Amino acid sequence: MKKKFAVIFVATLFVSLVGYGQTAKPKKDNGYVVQEANYNYGICKTIQSTALNKSMPVLVFLPTKYETSKLKYPTVYLLHGVNGQPLNEQGIRSLNNPATKILEMAELFQVIIVTPITGNSFYIDSPLDSMAKFATYVGEEIPKFIDQNFRTTNTREGRFLAGFSMGGYGAVSLLCRYPETFSVAINRAGVLNLATGVQDLNWDDAAFPLPVLGSYWKNQESYHLNSCFNLINKIKARKDVAIIVEVGREDFLYKTNHQFRNMLEEYKIPYIYAEYPGGHEWNANCFLSMFGHLQVFRKTVE
Repeated sequence: MKKKFAVIFVATLFVSLVGYGQTAKPKKDNGYVVQEANYNYGICKTIQSTALNKSMPVLVFLPTKYETSKLKYPTVYLLHGVNGQPLNEQGIRSLNNPATKILEMAELFQVIIVTPITGNSFYIDSPLDSMAKFATYVGEEIPKFIDQNFRTTNTREGRFLAGFSMGGYGAVSLLCRYPETFSVAINRAGVLNLATGVQDLNWDDAAFPLPVLGSYWKNQESYHLNSCFNLINKIKARKDVAIIVEVGREDFLYKTNHQFRNMLEEYKIPYIYAEYPGGHEWNANCFLSMFGHLQVFRKTVE
């Protein structure tokens, strides 16, 4: 991690929700649908994925001056939670969801925000399906596509991961898998131990929708190998990465996030840890808190 950091302070925020759209009609991509109204909110791109053997939609959110400036911008890959969670793939595209102010965050922090739409994938390369390589898709194919099609700071120092719940797991796990591509993972109440449902909450099965791994009781090794508590060993010796862990004190995932913080301390991996009142919830304050950490790690935009 480079030593020169800068704090971003924005006194006035003015955001227009128009001007970023495409005029092309939306289309259905193997079950993934982007509604026409959403074209007024984020730029919708379709990526033909080799890892998934199908085309997939990605939404891109730009600062207001992107089109008129020549600046290169850092990129935040914002990963959604499972369906039914507050920050899910429907909410992440909704103009009517007050907690999903993605375009405002792009403007406030002067970053490009990229939001893959992946369903309940957990951003994992499935050991059960060779055509369900979601880690490869998000960790390799999307950054390559974004760097080729947008003015990005196309270095690892200019790429960040962020997410809530399943997305928090995705952020941390992908940093562990691709430390040469990303430099920071911002996790809010992530499912860092994929077996936490059984081990911490006494559920009959892991209970999270994990079709990519199957039943916990039949695939315990896969759950262990793909949990962040194991993946963290891939970056154990690195000091040029950082992980942010945020969690509510009443969150059912508090225990696993707090234990993960202790592992980061033991391994001496650079980290920031913060606890807040409340449970497993997402709102605009969560968004601001998560992205506020960019002030520590991102370069100044000249």
